[in-house]
Formats: sequence, structure tokens, C-alpha cells
Amino acid sequence: MWNCGLFRRVAEMGSAASSGTPEPEKAITVSDRIAAYLSERPLRMAHMLKATKLINNSSAEEKPVLFENGIVQTICELIAESGSVYSNQRTDSEERKRRQSRRNSNSTIVQRGVGYGHGSTRSKWNIERTVEERLAREEHLIWLLNALNAFLYCCSPEFKTKRQADDYAYISAPVVREIGESAVIVLLEYHLKNDSVFDVSEHMELYQALLETAASMASVPALVPYLVKPYADGAKSIAKELVLPFKEIMCAYTSTWKDQMGSPDFRMIDFIEKVEIYTEVILQAAREYERNLPDEERISTASAMRPRVIQNEVSMSRKPLESLEDRMGTAPDISILYEKALKHLQVQSHRFIGNYGKLVIPFTFKKDIRNTNPFSPSLRERTKRIAKELASMPNTLPLNASNSIFICVDEGRCDIIKVLISGPDDTPYANGLFEFDVFFPTSYPYSPPKCAFLTTGAGNVRFNPNLYNDGKICLSILGTWEGRPEEKWNSYCSLMQVLISIQGLIFVKDPYFNEPGFEKYQGTEKGEDYSKKYNLKIEHATLNYAIRDQLKNPPEYFKKVIQRHFWLKRHAIIEQAKRWMAQIKKDVLETNRSLKRKESLSFNSFYNPNHQERSIQQLINDLSTMPCPVDQC
Repeated sequence: MWNCGLFRRVAEMGSAASSGTPEPEKAITVSDRIAAYLSERPLRMAHMLKATKLINNSSAEEKPVLFENGIVQTICELIAESGSVYSNQRTDSEERKRRQSRRNSNSTIVQRGVGYGHGSTRSKWNIERTVEERLAREEHLIWLLNALNAFLYCCSPEFKTKRQADDYAYISAPVVREIGESAVIVLLEYHLKNDSVFDVSEHMELYQALLETAASMASVPALVPYLVKPYADGAKSIAKELVLPFKEIMCAYTSTWKDQMGSPDFRMIDFIEKVEIYTEVILQAAREYERNLPDEERISTASAMRPRVIQNEVSMSRKPLESLEDRMGTAPDISILYEKALKHLQVQSHRFIGNYGKLVIPFTFKKDIRNTNPFSPSLRERTKRIAKELASMPNTLPLNASNSIFICVDEGRCDIIKVLISGPDDTPYANGLFEFDVFFPTSYPYSPPKCAFLTTGAGNVRFNPNLYNDGKICLSILGTWEGRPEEKWNSYCSLMQVLISIQGLIFVKDPYFNEPGFEKYQGTEKGEDYSKKYNLKIEHATLNYAIRDQLKNPPEYFKKVIQRHFWLKRHAIIEQAKRWMAQIKKDVLETNRSLKRKESLSFNSFYNPNHQERSIQQLINDLSTMPCPVDQC
């Protein structure tokens, strides 16, 4: 009975309440709804799609109301936040300080992942979480750019017809100032400097949203100056200096690597087609804007960048090469000439596989090659990934007289690669050329590429504690050395990182301390003595095997690179060889005088004065009489 009475009273109360007339609720405006969606943390995709649709469906009379209610300002602020604009901006002085600090730290802190027995192998940061956070910010940025694009033009504009003045009459001077001075220009300048096809392909949606927004801005004459003029000292013009080179780099990918990919990369092709459309819209708007400007106020357009694609022709004749070399004596001048002479040879192709699929050159991983069909449907994504990485290398591999990396790819298969790395200056590997074999396994990119070291003097020399005379390379990123998780390979890594790691972490100034446990001798008299003697051994091996042998018997696929490299650096190598002979004589005399030093590390075990001095002297003679290589290659 009690329960029935309670239910009856509740029912009566509900009936009484429902009989009354409720007060009218305040109508929710479009601006309120959009503002509510933008205030969510984190942003939600479904609500951002609704917000973009609401903006897109707003009429020319309604869009000024959105601006007055702070919608555009909020979007621009969130773009700056999601794009991490302020962390990406560094002045020249700040950048120099950062690099100097890193160099100073490298001189006192041992390198990771190369064999130093130092510290813990536990991870100091969560890679997966970091990547997830970055992807989330990138996704938010794309949504926000699409919303801004809907305000400026519409969702996914095709730019088939030119807009009339009435179409953008709602974009007033305050709107122009808000958008033109927003983070959009900074983000465009930052991202369009990226010349890595692989990296761009991993973030295609972001690049498409950025360029689409830039094209929408270009459709509004009042916003075009922001695209033409650099936003700050030291910055580049979006329209005149960045979009055209970016487009050319992207277009080179499909034209250069189409034969090795087997099947077309339709997703990338569609992206490149859109990039071409957006670029033309931006360039046309810039031309119209500058048409009435005085010549002195115009910004010169960057020439279309021709990426250093695979070429086989010799780009310099003998006369210009010799005349330039004769006039240049300083290191900066040699670096300029070095790039001119070798730029077009940095990424080459060669026929590694002959008839019936048989290798016509020695290659470490020939069994893997026989067992892998790169054009198999199951390996299609692997092949596309490799092609994108290789397409990025002409613009990202180091190329200078101090240290360079060259690659040669098979004409028909992009998973078979030869690599040539020059030893950095101020190391016992200076001026030497070291060869590697690289093959991408079927599990790539989820497992690292297979790499083998070839410059071993027929297995007689171990150039580094991390480079074995049987060709094994000891490096965490290759999975051949224990290291922290962030030092090991993951699917976000690339061959480029492997090559840079080899050059920067193995070919170092004091390789003796790469041996596990030997780092405890760093900074001690004993350690410095051991390191000095070890360097003398390595420098002799470099002169003998990485210079003399390479010069006498260059592999056909790197012949042009080797001859030009040694001809341009012949004076430096001759001085290097003379210093080595003087130092070796001095060290032998000191060793003979000091019984303690003689016992600490016997030099006689590898030093044969007559034989070794004779071989080094022969190298000096060969370099002194070396003809200009353009006649030979």
C-alpha cells in the first residue's frame, strides 16, 4: 500500500508539472553551436565535421556574424596551438646556439646505440605515446584548417572557376588581418621547406589541407600579399619561393621510380595532382598581384627545383672542372666545387641483375634476392615505401667535401642498393670511401634493412669495434646491438636514419672507445694513449684500403664518384699521408725509448716500416699524377 501511494503521489506531481507552461528556452545560434564544438578538449571529429558543415552552409551575410562572435579568431588560435607554431620557430642565433650546445654535449657524452657499456637499456620515453600524441595534434590541425577553408571559400574547393568580387565581399579588412597574421602562414613556410617525399607521403592529409587553405587565401586578392611577402626577416615567400620547388619534388617521385614500383601509387598520384592545382592557383594570384608593382618591390620567383634524380651523364667538362679547381684553394671553395662535380651522381642506377634474374655483381644478400619477388601483390606497400624513401634521398643525403653519402640502386628493383659513405674530416676515416650492401627484407618497414660492410681488405681489417671484418655492423637501429627501445628500429625509421647513424656514430674521432667497457678509459692518460695508437692503425687502413684500393679497383657502379672524389681531395689526402708517415716514425721512436709504452700496446705487431711506407708513398705518387677524371668517366 505504501508503495502504491508513493507512486500515485509522484504521478500526481508529474501531472501537475506537465500541465504548466514551460518558460521558452533561449534559441541556440549557429555561432553558439560552433563555439561549443571548438571549446571541447580534446576536439572531437564528429563535432568538428558538424562545425565545418555549419560554417560551409553559412551564407555571405551570416559569415560576418561568425567572425564578430569570435569563431575565426578561435580557429586561428587553435591552429597555432595544434601546429606547435612557436616551438617550430627559431631565430638564426637560437639555431646556432642549439647546434653548438649539441656539439659540445657530443664531445663529453658517449654516443648511444654503438656499443658503449654505459647506462640503462630501459626506455626514457614512450615512442608509441609520443607518436599518438603527434598524430592527434595533426588530426586536430587538419580539422581546423578545413573549417577555416570553409569560411574562406567552401569545403574541398575545386578551383575550376575564378571567384568574383561578390563571392568574397564578406571578407572584410579585420578578417583579412586576422587570417593573414595567423599561424597559417608560419605553418605553410615551415612545412613547405620539407623536401622529403617519404615524410610528406606520411602526412599527405596535412599537406593537402595546408595547400588547399593557401589556395583559398589566394582566391581573395586582399590575402595574396601575405602569401607573396615573407612574414618575417629570414622567412621565405610562400608563393614565390616555396610552392613551386615543393611541387617539382613531389612530381619527380612518380616519374623517377615508376618502373621500380610495379603498380602505380594511386593515392600519391591523386595527391600530386591536387598539389599541381593548388600551386597554379597560388602562382597565378601572385602574378596578378605583382603585375602593377614596381620591379624593385617584386620578389624573384624560385626556379623550379630539379631534384637530383638518377642520371648517368657527366655534367661538367674537363676544362671548367680543372679551371675551377685551380682557382679554389680554401675549404669552402672546395666544398662548392665538390657539390658541383658530384651532385648528379649522388643517387644513381646501375644494372645489378642480368638475364634470368641473376646478379651480375657481388652482393652479400644474394639468397634473399632470389627468394623475394618485389612485384608481388603482398609486397606492394613495401615497394612503395622504399620508392618514397629513395625519392627523398637526392634532397636529404649529405653532400659536401667533409662528409657525403652516395647510393646506387638496381635499374629494375629498388630493394637492392649499394652505398658509399665518405669518412668525415677530423677522424681516422677522413677522405676514405667505405662501401656497404643494403637489402630490404620482405617484412620492411617493420624490421630494419639488412646491411653489410664491404671495405674490409678482403676480411683482413676491422675498421671499428662496430664494424667486423666479416661485414657485420653492430648498431642498435639494425637490431645487432642491445639498446634502449627508442634507439632501436621501428616502422617510423628509415634507411636514411641508418646511413646517418653509421656515418655519425661509427665513423667518429675516437673509435677506440666504441668498444664496450672501454669508455671507462676516456679522459685518462692510458685511454688517450690507447686511442691515439688505435687511430694510427685505422688511419693507415683507411689510406690503404678505403683510398688506395678504391682508387686502383673502383667498382663500376661507383667509378665516377670515386675518381672525382679522390681527384678533388687529392691534395688533402697527400698531406694526410705525409702526416701519417711523420707521426708513425715519431711514435715508433717514442715507443722504443719507453718500455712502459711499448708494453702497453705493441706497435710492431702491425707496423712494417719498409712495406707500409712504400705503399703510402706509392699512393702519394698516384695522386700527384692523377689526371682529371672527366676524361675517364
